[in-house]
Amino acid sequence: MMKLLKYDLRRNANLLLAVCAVLILCELGMILSPAMLEVKMVVILIANFTAAVIFMINNLRVFDYNIKSVSRRLLPVNTLSYVWASLVYAILNTLAVLVVAAGAGMYFLGRFDTSFWGDALHLPVYVWIGLVLEAVITTVYGFLFFYVVIALARSITKKGAFWVGLLLFLVLSAVMDWLEDLLFGQDSTQAFNLVTFHYENGTGTITHDSLTAMAGWNWLGSFVFELLLSIAFLFVIKWCVEKRIEAR
Repeated sequence: MMKLLKYDLRRNANLLLAVCAVLILCELGMILSPAMLEVKMVVILIANFTAAVIFMINNLRVFDYNIKSVSRRLLPVNTLSYVWASLVYAILNTLAVLVVAAGAGMYFLGRFDTSFWGDALHLPVYVWIGLVLEAVITTVYGFLFFYVVIALARSITKKGAFWVGLLLFLVLSAVMDWLEDLLFGQDSTQAFNLVTFHYENGTGTITHDSLTAMAGWNWLGSFVFELLLSIAFLFVIKWCVEKRIEAR
């Protein structure tokens, strides 16, 4: 896995460094510019979103390239190594964007007269633990979902894999969202339901809702559901990659 990860990082180093550099320069330029605070926020949000999309597309291309070239590698590689290498690569890219965005986020929070940090620090420990776990599982679940779509599309057809993958993505997304909503009253796009913050325009403060027992059980059920789906995705990806190896 580490060899694959190092190879992917070296192969895409120029793109990753360039995007991070442009993003940092954009944030610094906006922070130092005399533009209105709202304009600065919008521009920086768009810049961070664009960087996240570029990194996401790059990661999916890396995974697709690795499983397409699986039969051409001279040394045998464990099937799931392709998944772990791409997943760690994706997490590192995500952390890079989050670290750069955090600097601008702290700047803007400091410009507003709010008690955000006080409210955040007074959250119960179980909420913080839950938020961290949900952040990890949501990230892993999201990337594994895209990986399983790519693996299935590559297993089904050699030509037109993009359109087959797009159809699979739409169908699987709809089915899983419907099932999760049926079971737990929320779909897979709803994240971080342990705590909800509200900005009060009148007082300029940020408050948060307390967690109800029903919301807690729904969150736990949805969390376990996505965890089990992530494990199922791994088995499906493994089967698809091995099927591709045998076919060649």
